[in-house]
Amino acid sequence: MKQRILVVGGLAAGPSAASKAKRVNPNAEVLLFEQGEHISYGICEIPYYIGNDVKDASKLVSYTPQKLQQVKGVEVKTLHRVEEIKPARKRIVVRDMDKDSVSEHQYSRLILATGASPRRLGISGEDGRNVFHVKSLEDGYGIKKFIDEEKPKKALIIGGGYIGMEMCEALKNNSIETTMLHRGPLPMSGLELETRKAVLSELTRNNIEFVANTQTKTMRTDATNKVVEVGTNKGSFQTDLVILSLGVQPNVGFCSSAKIRLGSYGGILTDQRQATSVDGIYAAGDCCEVKNLVNNKWMYIPLATTASKQGWVAGENAAGGRALFKGVIRAIAVKVFELEVAQVGISSDEAKKSGFDAVTEQITGDSKISFFPGNSKVTITLIADKKSGRVLGANVYGGAGSVLRANTLAVAIQHKLTVDDVFRLDLIYSPPFAPLWDPILIAANQLAKRF
Repeated sequence: MKQRILVVGGLAAGPSAASKAKRVNPNAEVLLFEQGEHISYGICEIPYYIGNDVKDASKLVSYTPQKLQQVKGVEVKTLHRVEEIKPARKRIVVRDMDKDSVSEHQYSRLILATGASPRRLGISGEDGRNVFHVKSLEDGYGIKKFIDEEKPKKALIIGGGYIGMEMCEALKNNSIETTMLHRGPLPMSGLELETRKAVLSELTRNNIEFVANTQTKTMRTDATNKVVEVGTNKGSFQTDLVILSLGVQPNVGFCSSAKIRLGSYGGILTDQRQATSVDGIYAAGDCCEVKNLVNNKWMYIPLATTASKQGWVAGENAAGGRALFKGVIRAIAVKVFELEVAQVGISSDEAKKSGFDAVTEQITGDSKISFFPGNSKVTITLIADKKSGRVLGANVYGGAGSVLRANTLAVAIQHKLTVDDVFRLDLIYSPPFAPLWDPILIAANQLAKRF
């Protein structure tokens, strides 16, 4: 009997899984269902499209349904929403949203790549026509269209995370006066204190008003269903546009009835083969939790890099392969106007909660030799375990070249190098690119003195 592999969901994980399954077993029938119109595009690029750094919207789309079928041999059905899994019968229930009809599809193996949904405030007015999330290509098109047609002068960003940072610059590029409302005292919860202060300073330098410790309570709409005022515990704010940057939660609606095991963050738990607790069902991407290789704990970190790798593994194994995905360390970065900001590994707080005797050191060095044109400052906060000397995490922020230095530290963390190992790394010295003593080496040397 011909193997039939069904994939639920697009974006990074789904097409990766489907393509890999077809490559491993060319004779298998591989069918991908997606409830939206688009199956493969870059969410991370959307703020840069809104901010006019990316001019051509078609560049955001990696694969159309037609291209995925033609190039990869994967059959695609868009506007098809999977509503139920019947593991005992190895069937899924699918609604054709165009025809509003329901059908069942048999599978040999099933891969869930259902992604995540944006978190909501749960208040009246949240569905106003000028209130947007930044989670899909449709969101990006909607925001761009609204800005181009209605020319908003004031915007509110609710939430001070990664997407919120990127949208600050996107809105400023459109000459929109922007205020950020954040529930914490500083933006970007989870980063080290000095990094968060540097981010706030960069926002302020670019005339972004940051309102700390804010709880959004009301949204008042006008006769056209446009939010014109947002009420908070810090007063009311007039606005023409609202961007919600509240994080996301995994889409696992039909997992309970299928008895698929979930973790403490609400995401699907898998083994290293991306197999779920139910035989024949695999999962990948933002619907899943992932093992943190630094502290060996589960975490929820919805990133395209993780989703794509998990998708490859799920696809290979669903088609009969033996691939493994062991986990991630967390490697993430954002551009806040002219400031590059990166986090790799775990934070000092996470290290302490995980039982490490965490020590930290912060240094500021030069990206090039100090008198070379284009030199900028790079600040590194290095986190290590005092007992073993192992590097656990780092924050890096500064001018051009900061994020790529974080990549070097990511390798060190993933391969469990000690502070001494990092200090002894043979790094490049070349005046246009790096000084004699790279900031990475300086940070390791300084931290070693704390042992």
